[in-house]
Amino acid sequence: MFAKQLICETIPPLRKDETGQKALLWMRELGVRQLPVVDNKKLLNIISEDDIINSGNMKQKLAEYKKSYRNPFVYEYAHLIEVVRISYTLKISIIPVLDEDENYLGVITADSLLRALCHFSSWQEEGSIIEIEMPSRNYSLYEIARLVEGNNLKILSSFTHLRPDTQTTVVTLKINSLNLESIVSAFERYGISVNGVYHETEYSEDLRERYDSLMRYLNV
Repeated sequence: MFAKQLICETIPPLRKDETGQKALLWMRELGVRQLPVVDNKKLLNIISEDDIINSGNMKQKLAEYKKSYRNPFVYEYAHLIEVVRISYTLKISIIPVLDEDENYLGVITADSLLRALCHFSSWQEEGSIIEIEMPSRNYSLYEIARLVEGNNLKILSSFTHLRPDTQTTVVTLKINSLNLESIVSAFERYGISVNGVYHETEYSEDLRERYDSLMRYLNV
């Protein structure tokens, strides 16, 4: 899934000769904290609510505000994971998208990004979530998949997280079944700790709570 496919058509860019006052008005109407500033199809920067308020001059032209971000954009064929990295690194809730000639195409919002992540991760498919943990030196996705498939189950998606303080690796798996008793027993027989199992309804509720928390954070 590429950046160009995630562009939100409802977020317009601002022009460099417009004021901070207008930018704040648009942000409040659109429910965002940043907006792109564009001049003749070229991205100048993104302006944030804090940039304007902290300047003490809301009537200033947008081109005159101090730039708070360095390269706050992705190219149109950037992968979804790269979009997530830019958003997380810069702590921005909109990500401008440029074509190969660096012309502005539009923005990706936090909402469209999270929806794309849900689709990319097979979260909409029926199944269950299991979180397992093991010493990092023993981690092998091949062995994990072998155990899962040996119980006539399939991995729909997986995420891996290293805990440097304990030298353990945590793996979260989406499995295509609502009954994971057999795979829980298999993991435990091979010394793999099972931290938790989440069935579809439980996981959907937890995902919704996390989504709502993320939206509140990005719109503080």
